[in-house]
Amino acid sequence: MGRYYRLSKEITEAEAEEILRELREKENLKSIELSEGRKVMRVETKDGEFADIMGAAVNICSRIARGCELSFEGFAQPK
Repeated sequence: MGRYYRLSKEITEAEAEEILRELREKENLKSIELSEGRKVMRVETKDGEFADIMGAAVNICSRIARGCELSFEGFAQPK
């Protein structure tokens, strides 16, 4: 099962690409994508554990998109 996270601010396409690139390097990540408009992030992990991935996601989003924060939006069914 995956999870949805809402981004606290609008990010550019370049910022989105860099955030996704860095997160895709994480070992436990199964899939990640941003919604159209880059307002919601869908994350799925290989083992169902989200603490490490989302800790990294929070830091990466804040650094790349200058203060962008993530908040839990809900659960997603596996693709």
